[in-house]
Amino acid sequence: MESKLKAALGLSKVKSRGTRGGGCISEGNVFETEKGMIFAKVNKDNEASLMFDGEVAGLTAIDETDTVRVPKPIKVVNLNTAGVALVMEYIEMHGLSKYAETLGEQLARMHLFNASLKT
Repeated sequence: MESKLKAALGLSKVKSRGTRGGGCISEGNVFETEKGMIFAKVNKDNEASLMFDGEVAGLTAIDETDTVRVPKPIKVVNLNTAGVALVMEYIEMHGLSKYAETLGEQLARMHLFNASLKT
């Protein structure tokens, strides 16, 4: 995967730093590059590229509200037989319970942003 990411992103250094945040749909991988850390979410489903294009659109829309901090998408990369990767900014995650109230307030502001688009 490292060589595919190097070529697709125009990087000379891509070194795996292990898996993170995997789920039942996609696998998460962290990589160190000469430009900093990146996160690659990998899926082998036939529709993975379409799914990740939708996720890029969603993350971009949320980011544009300037309310909730989300990772910035970098690129959707075809890994051939290894699937498709959504490459994005890596954000170090910590326990979220102490941030739950702040997150709730940010989500409320995001929904107000959406409502303001209709007026």
